[in-house]
Amino acid sequence: MRVPPRRLTVLVSLDVAGYSRLVEEDERGTLAELARIRMRIMRPTLSTYGGDLFKTMGDGALIEFPNVEDAVRWAIEFQNQMAARNATRPRAILVRAGVALADVFVQGKDRFGAAVGFVVRLQQASVPGGIAITHSVRWQLVKSLASQFSRRERVQLKGVDEPIEIWVWSPESEQAPAPPPPAQPRPEPLPVVETSERPSIAVLPFDNMSGDTQAGSIADGIVEEITSTLSRIRDFTVIARNSAYAYKGQSKDVREISRELGVRYVLEGSLRKAGNRIRITAQLIDAAGGTHIWADRYEGLVDYLFDFEDQIAERVAGALHPSILAAEIARARRKRPENLVAYDLVLKAHPHLWAHRQEENAEAIRLLDEARRLDPTYARATAVAAWARAQHVVYNWTNDIDRVRAEGKALIDEASAASADDPTALTALATATMLLLGDLSRAQFFVDRALELDPNHAWAWTRRGFLNVYRGDAEGAIAAFERAIRLSPLDPFSFNCYIGLGLSNFSLGKHDDAVRWCERAMREKPGMNWAWRDLATFLAAAGRVEEARAALARLLETRPGLTLAIVRNALGFMTPKLLEKYLDGLRIAGLPE
Repeated sequence: MRVPPRRLTVLVSLDVAGYSRLVEEDERGTLAELARIRMRIMRPTLSTYGGDLFKTMGDGALIEFPNVEDAVRWAIEFQNQMAARNATRPRAILVRAGVALADVFVQGKDRFGAAVGFVVRLQQASVPGGIAITHSVRWQLVKSLASQFSRRERVQLKGVDEPIEIWVWSPESEQAPAPPPPAQPRPEPLPVVETSERPSIAVLPFDNMSGDTQAGSIADGIVEEITSTLSRIRDFTVIARNSAYAYKGQSKDVREISRELGVRYVLEGSLRKAGNRIRITAQLIDAAGGTHIWADRYEGLVDYLFDFEDQIAERVAGALHPSILAAEIARARRKRPENLVAYDLVLKAHPHLWAHRQEENAEAIRLLDEARRLDPTYARATAVAAWARAQHVVYNWTNDIDRVRAEGKALIDEASAASADDPTALTALATATMLLLGDLSRAQFFVDRALELDPNHAWAWTRRGFLNVYRGDAEGAIAAFERAIRLSPLDPFSFNCYIGLGLSNFSLGKHDDAVRWCERAMREKPGMNWAWRDLATFLAAAGRVEEARAALARLLETRPGLTLAIVRNALGFMTPKLLEKYLDGLRIAGLPE
């Protein structure tokens, strides 16, 4: 067996201090915030310093740099930007960083070896919001940079025989920038006149920041495309372009606009043009309080204007959908439980559904059944209730599969006729139909209809991915999962795409890749115990039998008495070839017949 080549490089290790506590307090919000930090702070600055983010681990990351100075300068800039970000938010996210020279093995994009573990342990010696470096890193820095680090007494790191000398940088040092002044108190929000029970949005004319009349027409065209695309999403009401266009050129408070148009959310943006290049920025605002929910930037060439408009509309809609849903969930949580209506109960059920834990799923079922009791005609509540029961079956959370399956079938039949124009309900029906009944043709109908109504519905693309892999089309499944992630990178359900990518790679015989995707999903969703089942069979197929047995043991801690017969009954929707391969892995791992 050929040994991977080694090389001396510079690694930066990051992790979030108090990650478990943050997740316990607000799991969905924490994961979404970390995704934003990676996209808006980490990745843009890495390109400036030549950094290569080669591994993410839920709350952590490993980055390779071409030299010591770039690595340290990047780490300081990153921590300064994080300090500025934290000063404007009610809940700080503090990151520890470690920088060290590392003699690593190189295999494709991955770096591994004892040196990688050393850098991770060095990072753990840093103060939250600070940076720890070794003596060998500091003596190679220019004087002005080295002087920003203070020596700490020799520290004993886990796994290192002798104490080592480390140097630390913290945001409290005089070199760190002072935090910005506290924000001025906001005036009381103006009341928002709702146009319907659904959340509502207005896409305002984008500001032309270039003074170029051609740029103004480009901005108008992009707004037209975004409005048209958002109008296909049935989860919220979109104000017609002509109504929003009345605000062109006006510098009006968004809260006043929301009151006049009767909307809860406002999307605004701007355009800059330089020669043949254009840059669009867009931001979503909760108009009642004037708070920012989401923002992004897009760049392109005028020569490809029409393609660019379509791309902008697709990406904005894909990101906007989960952002609005997250804000609606938060709004529902703030209400007194006795005043909740069926709509809010369904929103409150979503995080429990996403949690992928038995007790959380049971709570989702309770909330959804209560919503159905309050409004028996609410088809989405019925469809999502069927989805929740499907999870109870497929993840082996019930000993009475036949009863739960029968309940789910009745809910599917009840919701089918009334969900024809609701992409989210159709996606829920597709999920329940394939997992409970194994009726992939009917599930295909629901998915196709959902995507016909809303081509940017990330959840529907995720279900198409699973539908493809269950039918044996793993390549098509991977394409669908990747599109779902691209459309909605901040979606709280993205981890499900990683599960799907793991199963797809398993189907293709890429067993180590399947293991990596499954492990990534489990890092993104702590406590998702059923996934030990996937991991056990993927590890067994990869020839890692002892690890497979350990994974199966973790599964059986929460699901004693599980057998191959029970799993076969739960996963009957898979094509026979894939199902037998899956069961063979569990058999090798030691699951009894």
